[in-house]
Amino acid sequence: MAATDVLDRLRGRIGTTAPPVSAVVEAGHLKRFAEAIGDPNPRWLEEAPPTFLVALVPASMHLAEAEEYGKGWLNGGNRFEYIEPVKVGDRITGTGRVADVYEKAGSSGTLLFIIFETEYVNQHGRPVARLRGTAIRR
Repeated sequence: MAATDVLDRLRGRIGTTAPPVSAVVEAGHLKRFAEAIGDPNPRWLEEAPPTFLVALVPASMHLAEAEEYGKGWLNGGNRFEYIEPVKVGDRITGTGRVADVYEKAGSSGTLLFIIFETEYVNQHGRPVARLRGTAIRR
């Protein structure tokens, strides 16, 4: 199948959302996460550190069409926007969606970029954070 066909099918997925994923922030989970990232800041025992939400509620999407494009994956990076502190006892729900799909010429050939966005809300329905991530297929 031509890369153009795959790209067209992937572009058709822009706006598609993943099923929401929810979890409760537990003190023990915060402690283990802070230990794993090597950050002994005692604040993390009450309030979630940056990037914790990705571990708590991984709202990822698998786009099978992307497997037909190229041979491997690269992480193009993540950008977080923090809106409200996440604390022990909060119930967090993450919902991911495909925000954009495009190609770009690289030194090793054409690359496929898939932009994912995830919104995290608390038990009151208030947004607490947003994530914009880039997956690259080469």
